[in-house]
Amino acid sequence: MVVDFRLVAKLLTPALFVFGLVTFIPAIYAHINEARGGTAFYFTGGLSIFISFIFYLIGKKAGQYPSLRVLFLFTTSLWVIVSLISAIPFYFDLPDINVYKAIFESCSALSTTGSTVITHLDSRPNAILLWRAILQYVGGVGFVALAVIILPISAMGGMSIFRTESSSFDDSAKYTPHIKIMALSLIIWYIAILGLCTFLYVVGGFDLFRAVTTAMSTVATGGMTPTDMSMNGTSPFIQYTAIIFMFISSCPFMLILSSLAGNYLQFFKDQQVRGFLLINLIIATSVAISLIFKNDYSIEKAFRISLFNVVAITSTTGFALEDFTLWNHFASMAFLFILAIGGCSGSTSGGIKTFRLQICYSMYKTQLLKLIHPHIVSEPRFKGKVIDPGTLSAVITYMVSYIAFLAVSSVIASILGLDLGDSVTATISCLSNIGPAMGTTLNPSTNFSQISDSLCLLFSCDMILGRLEILPVLLCFTRIFYKQ
Repeated sequence: MVVDFRLVAKLLTPALFVFGLVTFIPAIYAHINEARGGTAFYFTGGLSIFISFIFYLIGKKAGQYPSLRVLFLFTTSLWVIVSLISAIPFYFDLPDINVYKAIFESCSALSTTGSTVITHLDSRPNAILLWRAILQYVGGVGFVALAVIILPISAMGGMSIFRTESSSFDDSAKYTPHIKIMALSLIIWYIAILGLCTFLYVVGGFDLFRAVTTAMSTVATGGMTPTDMSMNGTSPFIQYTAIIFMFISSCPFMLILSSLAGNYLQFFKDQQVRGFLLINLIIATSVAISLIFKNDYSIEKAFRISLFNVVAITSTTGFALEDFTLWNHFASMAFLFILAIGGCSGSTSGGIKTFRLQICYSMYKTQLLKLIHPHIVSEPRFKGKVIDPGTLSAVITYMVSYIAFLAVSSVIASILGLDLGDSVTATISCLSNIGPAMGTTLNPSTNFSQISDSLCLLFSCDMILGRLEILPVLLCFTRIFYKQ
């Protein structure tokens, strides 16, 4: 058998069991604080644990060492299964949410896209709002990191699991040969920045519940807040705090940990981080200048609002602070330009990723040079090293796949009733896990509550595809994947 399905079931077992335990957090919160008692959450947690037991029985006699195909199928299956299971509380606890919208909401939270179909958030049960935040937080770091700690195969196949969740994972960024220690360090860091972000939000004026849920959304670059206002009406201190943590969460976590472990300058010397920082500063400064001269903003406010929105988009967090599509034509074009960029590889952010754009730029420069000097020996470089053909091929394949799926999904969305602007920008938003679109009906001032059931399913697929960077999911649906 080319793909050992029993081993896939074995890998799913601990991940689904852990997820079931996590589900009891909002269940206990609802049981203590709300009249409905968290029945839907208890059921969801119990179902996840029951399914993990079924998979345990199936995979009990499976082997220990998974192939790369098994890991791809495991990762895709995990995200699909958990997305469906986590939709249950939305469906049962929100009367105006049907099954399609519930799936959309769970996919959006888990993929850290941040788009929502839920209106009047301020009047919704806090347990549901906490559930959205938890899904983003878990989805941000990835179920795979949790699985690595408890899987016995981690010593041999752990790094491959990281590779299957994100094809942009950079092996050179690891700072320890022990995958369990690395994964545990990653989660400790993730919890630490959550705690610090929560503390600063409380200092800035948020109550504890809003601070915790918003911090979860911030460090996961998710964008779902427990209020319809999102970040509108918040203090400058809150906004600057969000900017800092959105940027940190968009940088490679392993690189940050490596820097904290002693190599302090490594983070600032990294080509990808510098490129990401430069993109944000250039675009934010340009937009700020346009706000000063076109919209009569003060210098401080123009820079703060523009930087917040630019980082929110490039980090794929998608927090709303004013509607940037209403500012001026230059600002709209600038945000349309950065809509699909994304953050750095190895971070919680989505999008195309900065390193891919840098590699494409290096290829472009090299090709121009060869056109002028046909016999020159010159190769594309990244971080000072020649890029190997395999990496170039992978980047090109991803870019072609992204553009192809963007085109196909946009066409389908237009057939299902959206206009051109909504179709294209909503598809980019979902594929890049950003949140807001830039169309006439779907924009930073609105949400996705009015889209049809068919569009909910289409965009849900886009969000999962984007979160897993397209190719691993596609492979699982090809015949060659299951052949020798």
